[in-house]
Amino acid sequence: MTRIRALLARLTRRRGGPSLMRMLVPLVLFAVTTTIVFAAVHGEDPEERAVPILVRLRPAWIAAQFSDATPEILLLLVLMMGGVYATLHIGLRPLRRLSHLAGDIAPATIEARLPAEAAPREIAPLVEAFNAALDRLEIGLRAQRDFSANAAHELRTPIATLRAQVESLLEPSERQAASEEFERLGRLIAQLLSLAEAEGGAGGVSARFDLVALSRDVTGDMAGFILSSGRGVGFDSTVETFTVDGQAGLVETALRNLLENAVRHTSPGAEILVSVDAEGVVRVSDDGPGVPTTIRDRVFERFSRGDPRGSGAGLGLSIVRQIMERHGGVARLAPADRGACFELDFQPSGARRGQSGAPPPSLTAM
Repeated sequence: MTRIRALLARLTRRRGGPSLMRMLVPLVLFAVTTTIVFAAVHGEDPEERAVPILVRLRPAWIAAQFSDATPEILLLLVLMMGGVYATLHIGLRPLRRLSHLAGDIAPATIEARLPAEAAPREIAPLVEAFNAALDRLEIGLRAQRDFSANAAHELRTPIATLRAQVESLLEPSERQAASEEFERLGRLIAQLLSLAEAEGGAGGVSARFDLVALSRDVTGDMAGFILSSGRGVGFDSTVETFTVDGQAGLVETALRNLLENAVRHTSPGAEILVSVDAEGVVRVSDDGPGVPTTIRDRVFERFSRGDPRGSGAGLGLSIVRQIMERHGGVARLAPADRGACFELDFQPSGARRGQSGAPPPSLTAM
């Protein structure tokens, strides 16, 4: 019952103000009525012209004259309303295209603009004002990204100097705690840099790269770190190569964040597996305790932390989501019988080969 009510509410929900069709109905009725009155007053029959004009303007007279023409009048109304609907449908087609283009603009594609030349002349000022608003938003967004990146860069050197000075003044028994805090601060700075790169697209020029080879290399590079922490790591792929268009540096950052996240939230002895399937979906799974149900819906939000007492800042998975959005893909938490399983899907939903009959032009599996 609740679902039916929600469906009815969605169908009856008004979008915007009154429709143009409703606004034009009185105009059509006025035009038809004026035509009927004009025909009644200026009739071709001499006997009708002999009747005083005031009499011919009475509604009863007009109704009597056109009582036999009711089907023709109704047909005229239908044809005029159909013509108005067709005119509106065709005339508003450029606006629908502009609406779709505007709906695709996101923080990752903030540089996109609506083509003013494709809009009707009466709507062009609105499109130009919308593009000007995007210009102002882009300036503010890029200033914020540049500030984050510059601040993170500038903090690296003084923090490294401060760490060396502090550790030289502390007793050996106290250095461990200080080193952990400096490591946590260093990871936060690195994540801020990665977040700025993911949002601003500074991870390199887009090019074709092998997703399987990249996943294998990242797993191999981080194997030493993972094994030294007491966890096991493995790699598996159902295809030899899978070519993707994008920024390999950013995808590498996303994989590293998922592997670091798996190490941070599992106990020693856990097994971590990186796999790539035939659809180009990269999975990073483990057999640890899994993601708490209380944060599963917001696990990719910024500063969302599974363990409030942990050393993470809650930015790693947010960076992964930003990187996948830049590549037109999706980062998601997949169901798992045990532990956690994160997926990087570079061709979500309708882009599947099984659904479309052929792989998309920018993705090629071998």
